[in-house]
Amino acid sequence: MATRTSELIATDGVLRLHLNESPYGPPPTVVDAVGREFGRHGSLYPEGESPDLRGSIAEHLRLPPEMVAVGNGVDELVLLAALAFGGADSTVLMTETTFPGYLFAAKAVDATAKRIRLKDLTVPTDDFATAMKNGADLAYLCNPHNPTGALLDGGAVDTVVTTAEDSGTVLIVDEAYMDFAADETASVLDSVRSGRRVIALRTFSKAWGLASLRVGYAAGPTDLIAKLWNARRSLPFNVNRLAQHAVPIALRHGDFLEQVRHRTAVARELLCTRLAELNLEHLPSAANFVMVKTGADSPALVDRLAEEHRILIRDLTPFGLGGWVRISVGVPEEVDRLAAALRSLRDTAPSAPVPAPPVLTPR
Repeated sequence: MATRTSELIATDGVLRLHLNESPYGPPPTVVDAVGREFGRHGSLYPEGESPDLRGSIAEHLRLPPEMVAVGNGVDELVLLAALAFGGADSTVLMTETTFPGYLFAAKAVDATAKRIRLKDLTVPTDDFATAMKNGADLAYLCNPHNPTGALLDGGAVDTVVTTAEDSGTVLIVDEAYMDFAADETASVLDSVRSGRRVIALRTFSKAWGLASLRVGYAAGPTDLIAKLWNARRSLPFNVNRLAQHAVPIALRHGDFLEQVRHRTAVARELLCTRLAELNLEHLPSAANFVMVKTGADSPALVDRLAEEHRILIRDLTPFGLGGWVRISVGVPEEVDRLAAALRSLRDTAPSAPVPAPPVLTPR
């Protein structure tokens, strides 16, 4: 794995710690392969059914291809699930203070959105299960949770899966950050392999370092995947040609994810150490980000970091978590740059405003 420096991660000197992007990039052979593919076939449409991509992912997961659907990132699959399993007479379940795409997807199909409040900043699986028993057509569960970073263990997840099966709820478990978790027994992929009624969502945008190509996948029972896949037929080309070419090559690098997981864990521990040195309360995380308490002035802190230090982090006020921010885990040099900036802000008064770099809002 190539080691990147902060100069490569930063864009025009801006340190991007707000979108949970990987500082390590994709597997090394992918970059050249994508360039060659674009040179040869850049003017051609991709395969509409993504057969090679679905086949490669299915082989990687040890599943038949008909149990895999692909999308333009997990975000599109969240919407496709709402189109496939929701509607104006449906109820869609999710937690409060999480990835807003679930709520937007429910609203897009005129469904009734039911949101379960977090308890102690963790998902209350008993409350979630009860809500499914009380009537939910579709449920989105994020594990590890975004933005808290909390990981539900396998037992808790199994309880939710069992309740979904008993109640007839289509359960979507968004595992966009599971590649960073040390304990993958919390994943529902084994449940999918054993025939359970649950759909797992994964992405190549995070640990695999392919965010610009936008590839996510859903794995689940054949009938549910067929219905989800059918919902995208109004989009003849939903995954681009370069993405379809890149992922099968990436999957040949069997040790890549373990290296990324290890490096992220080391840098995450360093980040938590630096936050503790600054007396900043933060939550334990199984993902490639850490949620940090700043007090009531979290928007001001985010603005000052951007304006005075050209560092982007995520204010969680739009998530319903005012006074908290989410900070992506970069390489150690970036962690130290961030810590120095936070220390400087603590020790100095706000400066006069200067133009801030753009702040993007997905995930």
